[in-house]
Amino acid sequence: MYRGDRGLFWLGDPKLLFVTAPAPDAASVCQRWGYPGTAVIAPVHPTHQLSLDILREPALLERILEYAGSGRTLRMVPYATTSEFLQLADILQTRHGLTIHLPESPAPDRLWLRDYADTKAGFRAIASQCIFTPNIFPPGFVCKTISQAAGAVDWFLERGQDCVVKADSGESGIGHTIFSPQSAAGQGVLQALEKNPFLHNDNIIVEQFIKSSENLSPSLEMYVPPLSAGSPHITYVSQQLFSSFGRFAGVLVSRSLEKASWYPLLAERGMKIAETLQKMGYVGHFDLDAVVDDEGSLYLLETNARRTGGTYVHEFASFTFGPDYLDKVALLSINALKSCGITCLARLLDWLSDLLYPIQSTCHGVVVTVTSSLSAGEFGCILVGRNEAEVLDLHQALLDRLQDCPAEANPR
Repeated sequence: MYRGDRGLFWLGDPKLLFVTAPAPDAASVCQRWGYPGTAVIAPVHPTHQLSLDILREPALLERILEYAGSGRTLRMVPYATTSEFLQLADILQTRHGLTIHLPESPAPDRLWLRDYADTKAGFRAIASQCIFTPNIFPPGFVCKTISQAAGAVDWFLERGQDCVVKADSGESGIGHTIFSPQSAAGQGVLQALEKNPFLHNDNIIVEQFIKSSENLSPSLEMYVPPLSAGSPHITYVSQQLFSSFGRFAGVLVSRSLEKASWYPLLAERGMKIAETLQKMGYVGHFDLDAVVDDEGSLYLLETNARRTGGTYVHEFASFTFGPDYLDKVALLSINALKSCGITCLARLLDWLSDLLYPIQSTCHGVVVTVTSSLSAGEFGCILVGRNEAEVLDLHQALLDRLQDCPAEANPR
């Protein structure tokens, strides 16, 4: 919720962005990095259902009606399409007379497909309908209960194989548990799984843990238009980054990824899945997450049927550098960096001033993106460099600068 201000970098400028958690520094960020016509609005009384918050608070609804102007027409793009979002769009049309275009949302009677494709078991079923080769996914099981999952874990351990346990509808690596043959078996496995709150009231995936010494986990994003509006296409490919806890932490986007040996197969399989989803009635973005083992074999893991943690990076780069941006820059996004005591955007920008984009008018520097979490001592950013090596050097320089931040960075 508090990373909603990544949406500042969606879809160019101008736009209205509705977020759940207020982003008090959004205007400064927009002005500095080329989005002066973007306005950010948050509910006074937020809940976990932002679309319904807009309907409940007249001031928010009025902002939409004002923005529609005399043409009474809007394009609405959600982070993920939900029944509440479709309800908001319907009310704007039927009660307020607006014409609403939803270029990234399936029809209401296909919302179940978005939800289904967003599960790991659903993804496996859809991919199996269009990719007819063995070893598409890591070997694994879809389990109905925690006791079944414990049995599946033991099955892998008895064969000397590591495995990972995931909630079927989980995301960002939250709740994943890895077991190795050195782990406790039997009752120890069952107890460990029962303590995991993310595995209750959901199907459970238990699959072989694919080892990648380089942590090579590519993600391919696709856009699927309505069936009558053209063919699906690849938007970008990235290398996913993860924290020490296995949580999704950001992406690296670089031309070198398209030259990797695994890329043609990932692109081919992504297109097959996209074409299958389009025929079924899916509309919108999705990404295809994968892992490449140390022998170079590619395994598909899941789809995320929504905009993703890298969509804003791709759209920022397209808006700032043009559709051929990969010929000019490489980018590294980081969702969460400790600000080392700095809780004020002005102070953060001052401390990082010589590292901020653009450094000496070049395609190089730090773009601060997530500021709504600064009060908790955390921020997000995109690092831009003329090539991958320059981005990685900039990352190290940023970490060094934050490490050296003096204790008096935020004088009271």
